Amino acid sequence: MPAPRPGSLGIPRSGKFDVAAFEQAITDLLRACGVEPDAVHTGRTAQRVRELWQRRLLGGYDMDPGEALGEGFQDERDDMVVVRGIAVHGVCPHHLVPFRGVAHVAYVPGGRLHGFGRIARMVDAIGHRFTYQEWMTRDIAEALITHGKAKGAACVIEAEQLCLLLGEDRRGDERVVTQAYTGCFKQDAQYRNEFLRALGGPLP
Repeated sequence: MPAPRPGSLGIPRSGKFDVAAFEQAITDLLRACGVEPDAVHTGRTAQRVRELWQRRLLGGYDMDPGEALGEGFQDERDDMVVVRGIAVHGVCPHHLVPFRGVAHVAYVPGGRLHGFGRIARMVDAIGHRFTYQEWMTRDIAEALITHGKAKGAACVIEAEQLCLLLGEDRRGDERVVTQAYTGCFKQDAQYRNEFLRALGGPLP
């Protein structure tokens, strides 16, 4: 897969979300599948699918990670902060199906602390796009450096990839784990060890 452009998040969007075109595309999809829209079962399917995609699956395009994280507040403590089990999802651009899982995020403050809910909203702003799990993992770690002024950051995501789970000859229980380390986490194995210990995992 090609690397994203510097400063971009996920697959860039070149225009605004087109509500009418999206709903028409869903209606056409139903007909292409041999199903005619009807009032009882599929009369509002196009609207429902559009709302799900616009508001949830692709809602990150209308969010700025820096604004979602906020400025935090000044604090000179430099103890590691770990937030475990943040629910994440994104949309694989290859098959247009979502993947879902949890993100474990850590950072070493560089003079500012950030609310835990703010960190979760930043993760949503990054993940709710057409993207890859690998990109999302790296983007989350780098955002804590860029927007959060952290000395270092780490992110581990464990997710179910529906394109993998629905593939042929699959058991249906595969999980994908991706990791990214920046700043002091990349430079010093002790930080990585402490982070992984906090997750209850084996040390590298």
